[in-house]
Amino acid sequence: MQLLRNLRILDLSHTLAGPFATMILSDLGAEVIKVESPIGDETRSWAPHINGESAYFMSINRGKKSIVINLKRHEGREILYELVRKCDVVIENFRPGVPEKLGVDYNTLVKYNPRIVYCSIKGFKTGSVYSNKPAYDIILQALSGLMTTTGEEGRPPVRVSFALFDVFTAMMAVINILVALYTNTRPCYIELPMYDVSVFSMCYIPMIYLLTGRKPKRMGSAHPSIVPYQAFRDRNGKYFIVAAANDRLWQALCKALGLEHLINDPRFKTNKDRVKNRNLLIPLLEEVFKKKPREYWIKILEEAGVPSAPVYELDEV
Repeated sequence: MQLLRNLRILDLSHTLAGPFATMILSDLGAEVIKVESPIGDETRSWAPHINGESAYFMSINRGKKSIVINLKRHEGREILYELVRKCDVVIENFRPGVPEKLGVDYNTLVKYNPRIVYCSIKGFKTGSVYSNKPAYDIILQALSGLMTTTGEEGRPPVRVSFALFDVFTAMMAVINILVALYTNTRPCYIELPMYDVSVFSMCYIPMIYLLTGRKPKRMGSAHPSIVPYQAFRDRNGKYFIVAAANDRLWQALCKALGLEHLINDPRFKTNKDRVKNRNLLIPLLEEVFKKKPREYWIKILEEAGVPSAPVYELDEV
C-alpha cells in the first residue's frame, strides 16, 4: 500500500521503538529519511551479522533513505534544518535534554517548519521519578510487572523473547502521528512514554489486580481467566494449544475427547467453575493428550470446531 506516498518523515530515532514506527510509515508509502550520527545506530553492532550487516538493524530499518549527520557541529545542524523544512513529521527518541543540546527539539524545529508534527518517544514521562532512567526493553519488562507474570510459578522471572513494548510504542506513535495529520493539527508535539504504553498494553492483567487485589501468578502458557486455554504435551513430547474459550467450546472439546461425563460435572460446568478447579481439570486432560501425537488431536479438535494449533519451532513457521 502506498497510502502515505506524499508524506516525508525525518527519522532521528535509534534502536527500536522509533525505527519500528518509521518502518511502518515507510511500509505505508511514506518517504523516510533516517539520520544517523557518525558512529551509527547502536543496533548496527548487534549480532548476528550477515554479509557485514546486522540482522537486527535490517529487521527494523527497511525502506528508508539514509544520511549521516554530525549534529554536534554547526554545519550538521544546518543540513538538518534544511531537511526539516521539507518534511512533514520528525520522530526522535533521545535521552531527556539531548534534543535541546543538539538543537533538534520541538521549539527549535518548529521555527524552521511551522507545520511540523514532532513525535518524541521517551522511556518515561517528562517530570516523572524515572524520567532520566534508560529504557531498554528488559528495563520496561521489569518495571511494568510483566516479568512477574511470565514463566512458571516458583521459577525466575522470564523476559518475553522480543521487545514487545518497543513495538507497541511504535504502533502508538504511528496512530498519534496519523491522527495529527488527519485532523491537520499542525504544528503538533507528541510525547509517548514507553512505560505508560507498557502498562496500558498489559490490558486486563493490571485491571484484574486493581479490582481483586490479587497479584497475578506465573502460569506458563495458561490463562488467568479461561480454562482450558493453554499448551498441552502429546505422546511424543511435542506441544499444541487448546483454546476452549467459552462453555460451548468446552462442551465440544469434551465430546471430541470422549469425555461427555465432564460436561455437566459441577466442578467444570462453567468457565468460572473450570478456573476455580483448574488444578483438578488440567491433569485429566494431560492424561488424555499424552496418549496420541498432536497431529491426531489437532485433527479431531478442528473437526469439532475447537480452536487448536501446534506450537511451532521458528523453522516450521
